Amino acid sequence: MRDILIVGGLPAVVTLDPLTFVFRGVFVGLDGNVDFYATRPSELPEKGAEALRVFLSACKARNKHPLQRRKGTPPGFVLEDIYAQFEAIAEERGQTLESFVQEQRRPFVPKREPSDFEKLMARQEALDRQYFC
Repeated sequence: MRDILIVGGLPAVVTLDPLTFVFRGVFVGLDGNVDFYATRPSELPEKGAEALRVFLSACKARNKHPLQRRKGTPPGFVLEDIYAQFEAIAEERGQTLESFVQEQRRPFVPKREPSDFEKLMARQEALDRQYFC
């Protein structure tokens, strides 16, 4: 499972490890590896903001630009290319870039199928409600 989360205007690719159920977010377009981890989807924005704050503070202390520069011409930043791709996706969906970004900023809900164990537990809970409530 992969999804996008936007924190502080910067996109992060979020993946879920199906074995440990730990979410990992990795910011893209930055001039350094910035990642964060959470055990619940609701923790992702906070953990991402904290990781981003630490990275930006380190960049400021070293007087280093935080965005990754584009290779080749025209000069610019990778983040510009990423947002151009977001704009293309938004157009395909009949949205504006702003509405697409706002959609990505909503509370994160993982998009995955329930595991066999989760299905079994849900069935057990349904049976319990049917017969014991």
